[in-house]
Amino acid sequence: MGGNHTHRIDWFSVYPFLEGIKESYQHSGDTILSDGCWIGMRSMIMPGVTIGEGAVVAAGSIVTKDVSPYTVVGGNPARFIKYRFEPSVISRLLALKIYDLDEEMVEKLLPYLKGDDIDSLESAYYSFNK
Repeated sequence: MGGNHTHRIDWFSVYPFLEGIKESYQHSGDTILSDGCWIGMRSMIMPGVTIGEGAVVAAGSIVTKDVSPYTVVGGNPARFIKYRFEPSVISRLLALKIYDLDEEMVEKLLPYLKGDDIDSLESAYYSFNK
């Protein structure tokens, strides 16, 4: 993670003098890593950025903007590469809230979670949730 720092570029000296540390700190917002996201090695996520559910950040990327759920980004700065699934499938996955499931339900759905058939996953999900 990068960003929140005390090196003020709008001051004559960028040195973070201890005597002015409180005045020099500029909060840039919380960084949020949503469930199921994957951050590649040596990536940097800047403050205030949200990485959506199931998103993938390629190794070595510098992420300066929010990443939508189930989206793959990469580069410097990180840019959209592709959606992991069709937008309609992403909507259906988000509606299932698979990362809020209890352990027992995850175990029941495991064969479907390890695949890419949204119809089968939904069918199993709703049959187990009667």
